[in-house]
Amino acid sequence: MSGPARMPLTPRQAEVLTAAADGAPLSKVAERLDVRRETVAARLSDAYRRLDVAHLPRAERRQAAVRTARRRGLIPA
Repeated sequence: MSGPARMPLTPRQAEVLTAAADGAPLSKVAERLDVRRETVAARLSDAYRRLDVAHLPRAERRQAAVRTARRRGLIPA
């Protein structure tokens, strides 16, 4: 397995990915977590790289990241 696939998520990345798992827009996720939209976008982008899904089409990244993180036990199911 490649390096990025083994990298765990930071607590903040896991928190944002968990909050975004339902497909809510970034602005809604930011509101839920009381952070800026840009913060959510940056943490999700970092999580996508760590989970090795950043190369996927934009429409598929989030769900692929959620599936991968759940399968690895990085976020709650």
